[in-house]
Parts: sequence; C-alpha cells; structure tokens
Amino acid sequence: LLVITIVCAIALGIVNYITVGPIAQQAAAAAQEARQSAFPDAVSFQALYDPDAEETKDVTLESLLGTSEVPDGYGIIQTVYTALDADGNAIGIVAGVVTKGFNSGLNLTIGVASDGTITGVIVGDNTETAGLGARAKEDWFQEQYIGKQSPLKVTKANPGEDEIQAITGATITSKGVTNAVNTVSDFYADLTGGAQ
Repeated sequence: LLVITIVCAIALGIVNYITVGPIAQQAAAAAQEARQSAFPDAVSFQALYDPDAEETKDVTLESLLGTSEVPDGYGIIQTVYTALDADGNAIGIVAGVVTKGFNSGLNLTIGVASDGTITGVIVGDNTETAGLGARAKEDWFQEQYIGKQSPLKVTKANPGEDEIQAITGATITSKGVTNAVNTVSDFYADLTGGAQ
C-alpha cells in the first residue's frame, strides 16, 4: 500500500508539472480574449493592476488610487488593464471582477471608455443557476450595457436609457452584474479624476 501511494504521488506530481504551464497559458489567453471582447476598439492592453503579471505584482488598488485603503465595493476588482489604441494612447480600462450574483464566484470582464461609456460586459465562469442566472452569459443580456453610462439600474420591464432588463427569474444575478458595472465605472472615475 505504501509503494502504491508513493507511485501515485510521484505520478500526480509529474502530471501537475507537465500541465501547470499549459493551463496557465490557456487561462491567460482566455483573459486576453475576454478583455478584447469587452473593449473591441482597443488594439492592446497594458496591465495596471494584476497580481499575476510580473510587471504589476507589487501594485495594489490603494497605490493606484493614492489611498490608504480600498474604498467600499472595490474589493471585487481583481485586475485592471489600460485599453490602448493603435498609437498607444489610453482610451479606457478593462477590469476583471469576481462578484456575487445569486451565488458567489461570478466572474466578469468589464470595459469602460475614457468618456465613461460601457464598451462591453463579458460574463465568464460562474455558479449561477442553469436556465436562470446562468443566462447572464447570453449575448442579449451582455449587449444591453454597451454604450450606456453608470449609474445603471435593473428593471423587470421596459428598460429606459439608464436601465438594464433583468433576466426573467434571475433579478439577483442581473443586479449583481449591474452593481459590478457601476463599481468599475466608479473606480475608473476615481482613477482618472472623472470621465474625460
């Protein structure tokens, strides 16, 4: 039994060693694809805050904002990238967020242009209820945010200019996504001193 355990442990270690690199590469590629989808006009992205990126591993949200502590709500922000145009000019940001919908672990990628307009909301991995909150990944829901400005509210019917149509039976998830969009918009305004 001891020999079997040792052999299994060694085999698992070898498999982990072989697969850890490709898994990290796939995750990085998926994150880059989400950023591009959330900010289609960007030509490239530069890390401002990403604990997994070598160039920003020592950057904190506090240091970005010049504060001693993260303002309420900003703790959901996991990464921040500057969106750049073809000339290398900053045209907005893309933030990676992990928030709570009906369940915790709702991953979002949110783009905000320099004028405060939402450029895209991409719903990633989540544990929302299938057929209800999980429908947040559907194009019709995500596309509602494009071209709008914060603060946004959720409504169950006939959305106005500053409103988002809730997913039927999943108002909590809809509010979770919308609150995250508002939070990223507020963060960007704080980061730049207001919409440009």
